[in-house]
Formats: sequence, structure tokens, C-alpha cells
Amino acid sequence: MASRKAIFLVSLVTLAAVPALAQTLEERKLHADQEAQLASKAELTNKACGFSLKTQIDWATFKSEEVLQKSVVSWCTAGLDAMEDLCSESLGKQAVSEKVKTLTCAGGSAVSATLADGNLTYAFPFSSASNQNKLLIRSYLEKNL
Repeated sequence: MASRKAIFLVSLVTLAAVPALAQTLEERKLHADQEAQLASKAELTNKACGFSLKTQIDWATFKSEEVLQKSVVSWCTAGLDAMEDLCSESLGKQAVSEKVKTLTCAGGSAVSATLADGNLTYAFPFSSASNQNKLLIRSYLEKNL
């Protein structure tokens, strides 16, 4: 019984590592660069909102061919911009800084925003317009904070 559990755990770890191994050097460099860009842009949001927002990109939700052609960060900034807008007012600043701890950008078939356990997940298709996405996220936050 113990050996079955050990084999199962080793299999899980191996399967979890496969996507990371399947990435090309070009993709790994691009991901690191875009994550650094997003963190840098989040510093402006941190100043506006008076908190320390963490950012992350859920790479598994994007098609690698699209990511190589388009900047995920360009779309992700809609989430940061929406929070900055809300932080321009004291009530909005208080609500955002108390309830939003992480922004996760994800690929999706439609634009959506969800907030769970301090994580604001913003999903979008590359065909969406960033400025309209900002309005959607701002509206979502105003109704859910």
C-alpha cells in the first residue's frame, strides 16, 4: 500500500514537471520578462493604493503561439488601471487595499473578473479591448468589494 502511494506521488510530480520542461528557452525568457514588466507596473498601483499587490500570470491558460506574438502585460494592465481608478477615492482605496492581495492574469474565451480569498483573477481573450476590460473590472470590483 505504501509503495502504491509512493509511485502515485512520483507520477504526480513527474506529470507536474512536464509542462515546464516542454517550454522552449524563448518561452521561458518571455515569461520571465513579462512577469518582471507586470511587477514593475504594479509598483504604480501599490503607490496609488498604499499596499503591496502581488501579480502573477497563469501561463497555462494561454496559447503559446499567441503569447509569442502579443504582450500579456498589455492586457493585464487593465486590472491594475481599474484598481488605481478606485484608489483615487478614500473609500475605494480602503476597500481595494483590504480585500485585494494578488492580481492573476489568465487567458479565457471571454472577459471575466472574480475575487476569491484576496486573489483578483482577470481572464481575457486577446481579441478583447483593454480599455473596455478596465471598465468591466472596475464595475466588478465596485459591486464586490
